[in-house]
Amino acid sequence: MTPCARRPLLIALFLFAFPAAALADGPPVGGWAEGGVVGAGSRYMALPAGPGTLLERLSVKSGRLLRTHYLKGHRGIPMVALDGTPGGLSADGRTLVLSSPRTSYPQRTSTLYVRNAGNLTLRRRITLRGDFSFDAISPDGATLYLIQLSPRNFTRYAVRALDTGSGRLVAKPVVDRREPDEAMRGLPYTRVMSPDGRYAYTLYGGGDKPFVHALDTRRRSAACIDIPRIPNNAQMSLRLKGRRLTVLADHMPISYVDTATRKVSSVPKAAPPQQAATGSGSGSSTLPAWRVGGLATAAVGMAAMLGARRRRAGDARS
Repeated sequence: MTPCARRPLLIALFLFAFPAAALADGPPVGGWAEGGVVGAGSRYMALPAGPGTLLERLSVKSGRLLRTHYLKGHRGIPMVALDGTPGGLSADGRTLVLSSPRTSYPQRTSTLYVRNAGNLTLRRRITLRGDFSFDAISPDGATLYLIQLSPRNFTRYAVRALDTGSGRLVAKPVVDRREPDEAMRGLPYTRVMSPDGRYAYTLYGGGDKPFVHALDTRRRSAACIDIPRIPNNAQMSLRLKGRRLTVLADHMPISYVDTATRKVSSVPKAAPPQQAATGSGSGSSTLPAWRVGGLATAAVGMAAMLGARRRRAGDARS
């Protein structure tokens, strides 16, 4: 199991951060990207249409509808980070991956739909035994990266590579070869892709220490890069320019990562501006809206899932 794929404890919050019927995939995020995914001049949207899904391809430049396709059953464009970052589209604009909704844990089987991004037709339906969800895709669409959940403990999982052509999993999980036994934990706050779609840089926080997970989707390898502590309750984001990856908190840089050498440097702290005293008190803080929403729905989703499992157990006994 890859060290960056073991995230005990807090991943549980993500798994139940959405009502059970709305879950589109497993950790790192259990939801679909509402705004669709953009690439190669097109925007792809998966919209609910009664018992099915209306898949649309639109021109980014003009907004004109280029292609539409009705799908039986509910499908969605996978979300890969807390901030709503979408995934599923290869950098060459030829392959689009959709996921099915999650309705239980663990799932006995998991299904992904690999489609031709140009005309939206189905290329391959991939059904796997076990609990899998979409994580990333290589630039040419030849390799998918999936999260495989343990059937006994949903806080433990592994990153797996899958050959799109054959629909078969690569035998060994994707690991950081430098530290194959180091366990890490946290939540995927945000992600940024390299311009060529080869590298997926994901910022994880909320665990013992924050880190950037660098996934090389072409060579099927990964690295975990530890970064300095990030502020509590800040809205995190990543910015990539050349080989420099900037970690931002509330839109302000806090550290830099050299993606070639993996060297991390902190941004010097600026003197805080003088502010007039307010009645709110200096010790107060507010959670960002995107976290409040996730926490609020977490309890609902967890209750629904646990209730369903209790009902199934009661039916089995009767």
